[in-house]
Parts: sequence; structure tokens; C-alpha cells
Amino acid sequence: MSAAIQGANANDRRGIGRLAIRHALLAGLLGVVLGAVFSLLQVGADYRESVESERREILQMMAVMRDPAAQACYNLNEAAAKVVVQGALSYMPVQQAMLVSDFGETLARGVNDKILADANGAWWTRLIAPTQDYSLPLTFGPARQRVGELKVVTAQAPRVERFFRAAWQDMGLNVLRSVTVALALGVLSFITLTRPLTAIARRIGHGPSTQAGLEPLVESFRSDEIGEIATAFERYEREAGERARSLESAARALAASEVRYRRIVETAGEGVWQVDEAGRTTLANEAMARMLGAAPELLVGRSMFDFVDPSDRPAVQAMLRARAGQESERSEIRFLRVDGHDVWTEVASCPIADADGRPIGTLAMVTNATERRRRDEELRATNGRLISMVADLERHKSDMARIAELNELLQSARTESEAFDVVRAAAAVLFADCDGGFAVAGPGEEMRIVGNWGEPGSLPASYPRTACWAIRRGGPHLQAGQEGIRCRHRSHGSMGAMLCTPLYVEGELIGVLHLQGHEADHKREAFGSVVQQRLEVFGEVVKLGLSNLRLRDSLREQALRDVLTGLPNRRLFDEALPRELTRCLRAGQPLTLAMVDVDHFKRFNDRYGHDAGDRVLCLVARTLAGCIRADDMACRYGGDEFICLLPGMSAADAAARFELALSRIAEEAGSAGLPHETITFTVGLASAPDCGDDVATLTRAADAALYVAKEKGRNRVELARPVVDTAPGVIA
Repeated sequence: MSAAIQGANANDRRGIGRLAIRHALLAGLLGVVLGAVFSLLQVGADYRESVESERREILQMMAVMRDPAAQACYNLNEAAAKVVVQGALSYMPVQQAMLVSDFGETLARGVNDKILADANGAWWTRLIAPTQDYSLPLTFGPARQRVGELKVVTAQAPRVERFFRAAWQDMGLNVLRSVTVALALGVLSFITLTRPLTAIARRIGHGPSTQAGLEPLVESFRSDEIGEIATAFERYEREAGERARSLESAARALAASEVRYRRIVETAGEGVWQVDEAGRTTLANEAMARMLGAAPELLVGRSMFDFVDPSDRPAVQAMLRARAGQESERSEIRFLRVDGHDVWTEVASCPIADADGRPIGTLAMVTNATERRRRDEELRATNGRLISMVADLERHKSDMARIAELNELLQSARTESEAFDVVRAAAAVLFADCDGGFAVAGPGEEMRIVGNWGEPGSLPASYPRTACWAIRRGGPHLQAGQEGIRCRHRSHGSMGAMLCTPLYVEGELIGVLHLQGHEADHKREAFGSVVQQRLEVFGEVVKLGLSNLRLRDSLREQALRDVLTGLPNRRLFDEALPRELTRCLRAGQPLTLAMVDVDHFKRFNDRYGHDAGDRVLCLVARTLAGCIRADDMACRYGGDEFICLLPGMSAADAAARFELALSRIAEEAGSAGLPHETITFTVGLASAPDCGDDVATLTRAADAALYVAKEKGRNRVELARPVVDTAPGVIA
């Protein structure tokens, strides 16, 4: 015995030694990892600080050189530009400097070859870009006009190499400090935690020695968590002895309870049925006998299969094959009463065994479930109806949400093409179980398909109105298989059901919605009341959306067009002039503005009447529209005044076009049936930026040119005089 105890103590000491070594290794590894992590965090912060410091220095240097560089670019002075570039190269990290004018011309460029050579072949260039680009836009003059750009490229080699030398030193110190702290913590953990826990584990593994008995553990006198563990273990040893004594008394009580449980079985309300391995009845209580319609003593010795419905025999056989130790099984089994009626039962069975563990049969607790099963069937039928109703409600809710979204999208559409795309996309989701299309009223009697979903080819690209019976009837038309009148727009080989719904707004036909069922869905039930109701609501939203869109387009056209001449009005011109002027100035292109006034229009109007005057205005409008390009704009400015906007055209080219218009108007006046009196107009032209670079200045210049043309006798084209620059950024 002493030799065994000594061997166990030796094993414990070796275990303690191995645990101490593991603690030391883990502490050292933890120190290395923590040191490396902290060092990497510090290195990252130091690197970002070095990058930011260099960036501030370069930006400060470029700010100092901003004015001389801007002046050199403005004057296109290459000598001054070289001085600026050499000054930038005098800074240590600067590798390359370049000064570029606003015209794209490089005024000066310099390279520091020494710095470039220092960075070549360095290992860190695979991780860090060897250079950094900086750019400074240059402006000059009171108007701060952009005159060029100063570009500087800095080399990263001097800063990166200085940084890495310092980083390696800091990393080594951090790792050393972390390893030292981790080893100290490991030693402290071994002394205060590992050694006491090892003593408690030895007591648990080997138990108390025979000589000492249940001696208290030394660790139980400690006041920390180790002492609590040792005290709890001693309490467990005492409780284990008491538990063994209580088990003996429980065995005696078990024998007495067996008698009581047998009496309970005899008087229980549920059936108790015990059979042997062959399925013969060895025990059946009164409740089981009543359930089968026989006396208890008549059941003993009979096979359980005598009372089982043939369809449930496999379940009963599986129940009897269960072995001891398996969990109890619950199943529904239909038994046959002695009088021939069925009785549904819920059976909970478990195998039983003798004292040696050999299986001797099965014990089943049987509950009459006939009434419950009837109620369950009624509940399942009701639940099925409720699920169907909820599904219909959910589908209706989803359909209404999609239709509401369709209404919002139609209200947001700008063009009919966008609206047609919205209708097609919404229909493809709402009527995903069938094919279809949307036709709108075209010119004359034609209906034009503007959207399809599902399988293509069920509808032609267009068809006459008389081909669709829904348009003829003024309401929905359903044609299924051989039932109903077939619309002529259907393809000849199509056999599925089709539903056509016309869309009318105040008696005007907007379009027709077509739904085409699949080939298998050729009966009227393919489009039930739910689908028809959904299609009706969908059609209401579509026709109102398209009607509103057309109304908005009509109102916009009336608001932005002159009713008499059909030209854009002053409101549309006032919106277009600032936009086009800004675009042309940015692109460096000219823009010409023409002010046109019909000569002696009031005298003509008084002499020949307002009807003739209106025809003169229409003639002038057609003449002006015919002499300008398609991208230009001719507007009625008010009364007998017109104004033309010609982006990208010089004043000279515009003058040539209006001279041609003056020569044509006399010929067109005769063909238009106007009185034999010369109809002429006077044009004043002003071009940007020569005559001004803002709307007000350009308009005043064109108006002044028009006034000069009238003073010179009318029926002519007059160009405004360009303004003269008196100083940079100032217009005279």
C-alpha cells in the first residue's frame, strides 16, 4: 500500500512539473503576442503621424509658393516657373515638381535623381507606394481666375527608413516588457491557484488514505475561492455516506408502494393493458375491458391482435418489438370492440423486463380518443377554411399594396412610355399565373400593344377596335375554350381562357387589359371572381393614372407654348436662357441672342384687322423657326416681339441666317394670302461672351442693337458692339 501511495505521489509531482512548464510557456507566448500587438498598434499610430506630418510640411511649402507660381502661370514666364520648381525641389522629400498652365502647357519641370535612386530596390516598396502626389490649383487676379496648377511628387524613402529604424527598436522593447510581465503573472498564478487545485484533485482522484480517514484538507482553511472548493468537497464526502443509508430505506419503501400501485391500476379511469412477448394478454383492468366491450377475465390469454384493426397491425407489431431501456412511444391505434364497432385510442406503451433485464412483454396505457378525434377532424376542417380565408385576405392586402404602389408610380411618371413600363411590371406581379398584355388606343381605329407579360406571342402588335368584343360591349368579355365569342385578335392556336377589360374615362377609350390563361386553364374557372375583381381595381388605377398623365402633359403644353404661333412662350425662354448661357460659357462656346420686332405691326393691325395681324405673327414665327437649327429656340416674347436663342453659334453666322429669313418672308407672305403690303421685321443680335457674360447684360445688348437697327430704317439685321476689357475681370 505504501509503495502505491509513493508511486501516486511521484506521478503527482511529475504532473505539477509539467503543468508549471506549460504555465511558463503560455505566459511567455502571451507576452510575445501582447508585445507584438501593442507594438503593431504603436507602429501604426506612429506611421500615420509621420505621414500626416510630411503632408502638412508639403502643403505649407506649396502654400508659400502659391503666389509666385500663379504669377508665373498667368504671365507664362518659364524662367519664373523654373525658379518655383527649383524652390520646391529644395525640400528634402520632394522628388519631382512641375508647373502647368491652364492651357495644359508645362512651363517648368524638375526631378531630384538622388532621392529617386534611394527608393529603388527597397523592400518596403512592395507594401508602401514609393511616391506621393500633391496638386495645388493656382488662381490669379481679383476674379481669382484659374491660371494653372503646381504638381509635386514626394519620395517616401527618407521618411519610411527613419520610421522603420525607430519602429524596430520600439517593438523589441515592448515585446521584452510584455514577456517579463507575463512570466511574472504565470509564476503568481502557479503559486496561488495551480498548486492548491492540484492538491484537491489528488484527494478527489485517490480518496482519503486509510491511515488518516476523512482528514480535513489543508486548503479548506483558506479564506478565498480555493478554500470554498475544498470545504464543498468535504461536505460532499459526508453527504455521500448519508445518501447510501437513505437508499437502503428507499428499497424497503419500494416494496410497499408496489402493492399500492396495483390497486391504483385496478381502479384507474384509463385502460391498462399488459401483454407478453407473443402479444397475449396477461393483465387488463376494468377500464380497458369496458373500452373493448368485454369482461376483464375474458381478455386474459387472448391475443391483442384479435382486437386490432388490420390497418394498424404494423404499428402494434412495432410496439411489441420495442426492447427494455427504450423510451415510451405514443401512437393512435384503432381497436375493434366485441360488438364490431371501431374505437380510436391513444396508446402510450413501454417494454417491461424481469429482475435480470430480460424482456417479458409490453405495458400500454390506453385512452379512449374517439370523441377527441371527431373534434380534431372538425377543428382541422375549420382551420383549413380559416387558413384559406387568411391566405385570401393576405393576397388581397398584398394586391392592394401593389396597386397603391402602382398608383404612386403612375403619378410620378413623366411620359406615357414610363407609365406603360410601370403598368407592365405591376401586371407581371399581380397576374403572374397567366400571360397578358396592355393595349392603348392609337390613331384612328387602331389598338396598339404597349406592354406584354408572361409568354410572348399571345397578342398581335396591333389590331382594329372591332376585333375585341370587350370594346364593342363596353365592358369585360370572357372567352374560355369553346364557350363565349372568340375575339379576332387572339392567335389561332391559343386554347386558354382570355379575359378582356376595356378602360373608359368619361366615354373615351383609354386602352384594353388582356389576360390569357395557360393551355390547361381553358375553363371559365381560370378567371374567378378574385381575379376579375383584382383586374377591375387594377384597370381603374391604370386608366385614371394615364388620364391624369395626359391631362398634366396638356396643361404643361398650354403653360409653356404660345397658343397663336405654337412657339415656346417667354416663361420657357426665361428658363432656358440662363441654363444655355452657363453651359456655353463653361464649354468656351459662343451664344447668340436675337431680338426680333415686326416692322409697323400696329399700323398693319389697325388697317387690316386682328385676323390678318394674327396671320402675320404666325408667318413670322414659321419663318424664324425655319431659319434656325433644330437645337435652337425661337420664342414669342410678347405682342409683335420674338426672341431667338442660338447656342454655339457666332453673331456673324446668326446674322447670315436672319438675312436669309428677311429675303424669304416677302415670298411666303404672298403664298399665305396676306395683303399686298411689304411685311418685314428687324433683328438685333448680341453674342456672349463678347457682348456680356450674364443674362441681363446680354439682353440689354440685343435690345440696344434692335433699337439701332430701327433707327437705321428697319428691315435689317444689326449686331451689337462687343464690350472692351479695361482690366482683368472687369467689363467696360
